[in-house]
Amino acid sequence: MSDRNARQQLQGRILDTVTTLSVAYFLYQRPEFLNPWNLNVWQWILGGLCIRAAIAFYDHLVVFLVDSVFHNKLLPTRTTGRPVRYVELDYQSVIYLTINAIHEWVFVQRLCHFIWYSPHVSLKVDDIGLTNTVGALVIMFIVLDVCYAPCHHLLHLPAVYPLVHKHHHRQHFPTRGYLDAGNEHPIEHWVGVLCMWASVLSAVHLVNAHAVVLFAFFNIHAALAMLNHSPYDVQFFGYSVANHEMHHRKFTVNYAQYSMMYDHLMGTFAPYEGPKKVL
Repeated sequence: MSDRNARQQLQGRILDTVTTLSVAYFLYQRPEFLNPWNLNVWQWILGGLCIRAAIAFYDHLVVFLVDSVFHNKLLPTRTTGRPVRYVELDYQSVIYLTINAIHEWVFVQRLCHFIWYSPHVSLKVDDIGLTNTVGALVIMFIVLDVCYAPCHHLLHLPAVYPLVHKHHHRQHFPTRGYLDAGNEHPIEHWVGVLCMWASVLSAVHLVNAHAVVLFAFFNIHAALAMLNHSPYDVQFFGYSVANHEMHHRKFTVNYAQYSMMYDHLMGTFAPYEGPKKVL
């Protein structure tokens, strides 16, 4: 092992240790953070398992719709050119996916708790309107990209990349949907969830987003995250799975998830490149 790799490995272990101790201390001080609904242990575990089953079902549903209903083709890199190299899940990936799964269950609990108890969120059908649904949805996706793209860019800085984001880029050609989307360092997952909260709070405070659109936003965002890490050539309203494949292939382009506004502004946008022909 080179001195550089050894130094990065040590820095990574220090970062992980400090993060773990910080989270443990926070949860020791505020254990209710994990359980806002005051569920008992078995209810909490059962709820988490139900969420995992729902996500697995949803992942397969998205693939079924894209493949069998809308008949989207595979990206050219998956059908022609040089063979695609796939990376199997290692033990570190399993650990990260497990930690992130727990984090997602906590996020679902806290989002539902917020929707149910927030005085700014209506649950009444009569309050559904164009502004607090369609308008709110547009605001949430714009805010999500505005927040996430620069954070994503920072994760690619040379001093940070090997410590956090490098693991997610083990797969140059994502294909497993949720498993490739959620296979990231917990710090990165935490950043993504904070960006989602920024989106939700922005829509709630700007246009009084209705509960139904907050639920829809979470599901649409989850579906697009799965698609971004699938082999299908899906495009609509400026969104393209091919853009995110280019990010995994080139590393320093296409930091945004959906609109690519950030990348056009920063000069980091790269259009899709098809596969090189095998001579």
